[in-house]
Amino acid sequence: MEPRSRRWARFGPSDRRLNIHVPNGGVCLSAFVKVRNRDGDVLLGRPRSNPIWTERGCLPPWRVREIQRAGEWILPASHLMMGEHPDRAAERIARDFLGLPHASLRFLGIDSGKMLPRRQRGRSSPRPGRFHWTLGFVYETTPAELPPPLPSWTELKFLPTSRRGAVRIGRAHRDIIAAAGSFG
Repeated sequence: MEPRSRRWARFGPSDRRLNIHVPNGGVCLSAFVKVRNRDGDVLLGRPRSNPIWTERGCLPPWRVREIQRAGEWILPASHLMMGEHPDRAAERIARDFLGLPHASLRFLGIDSGKMLPRRQRGRSSPRPGRFHWTLGFVYETTPAELPPPLPSWTELKFLPTSRRGAVRIGRAHRDIIAAAGSFG
């Protein structure tokens, strides 16, 4: 891991002596909705190729295919749209991706991570200073009823916490689930 910079992370016009602009690998602002059942199990899904992912979830078709090929499961999530408040993004995820328009969402916290950009993963020696910064706004809901079948998912299922290691959870969502457990 690189040492922390002594400059402030800020995006937009800046005084370069104080601020760092967008990291070379980009920045993601995302919202995650951790759906739990009454037993505390977490809802995970396998996305289906559907234009809704590109239009409202910032998940292009090639990435959906990649998740499918890898046999990964993901949390209901989306990047924030420009100017969108994280609360509104979580409501959009519950409505558009889960069919839960009246879900009672509770903000849990923010997860921040630094990861190699996709094009550098698997390289024996990544270029120094290249990274992708992720900020995830994590919400939780325990709906009274299960989400209905939706065209955006091939499959949705509740995974008991004890079985988390038994399935392949993709896109760093395993870290989000772990962080959500520590938010209190």
